[in-house]
Amino acid sequence: MRDKIEAVEAVCPKCGQTLLVYLPKEEIPKCSKCNVQMVIKELLDEGKSY
Repeated sequence: MRDKIEAVEAVCPKCGQTLLVYLPKEEIPKCSKCNVQMVIKELLDEGKSY
């Protein structure tokens, strides 16, 4: 299990709204528009090269 705080991208499966969430400091929120539990789309723990 990871001990450090990780950034993740959470997305609403209904409308597609995205948020950045820091785990385990924060919980995965509900969408402010749809009131549906958001799901993790991507872990943002590594840099990307283009």
